[in-house]
Amino acid sequence: MTPFSLRYKRPRGFTLLEVLLALAIMAMLSIAGYRALTGMLDSEQQISRERERWRDLDLFFARFEFDLGHAVPRPYRLGAIDFPGLYLRDAGLAFVRGSPGEPPQRIGYRWRDSHIELLYWPQLDAPAANAPVAYPVADEIASWQVSFANREGQWVDQWGEAGLQPDDAPLPRGARVVVILDDGTRIERVFSLR
Repeated sequence: MTPFSLRYKRPRGFTLLEVLLALAIMAMLSIAGYRALTGMLDSEQQISRERERWRDLDLFFARFEFDLGHAVPRPYRLGAIDFPGLYLRDAGLAFVRGSPGEPPQRIGYRWRDSHIELLYWPQLDAPAANAPVAYPVADEIASWQVSFANREGQWVDQWGEAGLQPDDAPLPRGARVVVILDDGTRIERVFSLR
């Protein structure tokens, strides 16, 4: 080797420009990965919320069907006034539910403030009107409508008063529930009751 070749021998390693370029590429890859991960997590949360929403609606419909399936035609008394065992008017529903081995209980459903509420009254027969205890059972509901099938199979929106059940049956043959969600989704379920 000559002294001339030793003077111009290039040192091994990276230049500052190469290191900065590698860091810039790594930063862009990290940002892209972070955005992809954030998008996946947001999608997962949205899917979980939707799954819970549909599960809650399914539970509501199952409970509604169970309760109406156990409706009994037992009238109840508030003070001196007799009420039918099943009453439907203005999208509010009240009825007497009876299960084997349990005393009959007056319950109901109503729509209020974007919720469908399950109502429990403390007594079946009472000396005076009393307020029910309300539990929300379905959320994000824009509206709902309940109708009953009479003996002839016609859907009626009122039940339980004189003239509102043309066949004088104490209980309807079926129920139809139409729920409109806040996002405009329409859900209709039909239940056979006897």
